[in-house]
Amino acid sequence: MNEQEKVKLIQEISEDIIRVSVKDHKGKTMSEQDKAVELLARALYDFSVMYLSQHSHHEEALKGTLAKVKIAYNTLDRMKKTNIVLTRK
Repeated sequence: MNEQEKVKLIQEISEDIIRVSVKDHKGKTMSEQDKAVELLARALYDFSVMYLSQHSHHEEALKGTLAKVKIAYNTLDRMKKTNIVLTRK
């Protein structure tokens, strides 16, 4: 598997994570952890698009990706500080 194929696979997996996340929570309130996971998947997807496309505006894509990662981190950090217990269903 070459580099481009690996990035495309990362893109497909992150897209699947987003799809499952949105599908599973249709009409329901998402937990903070679920929101963070979705944001990280979206950031990874955006990053892979930027990597694969020579024509994209890399500076803008990086700003958006960085913002999503920071929001996800802040969400998880806030959960940790408020001692929210994460449970699996």
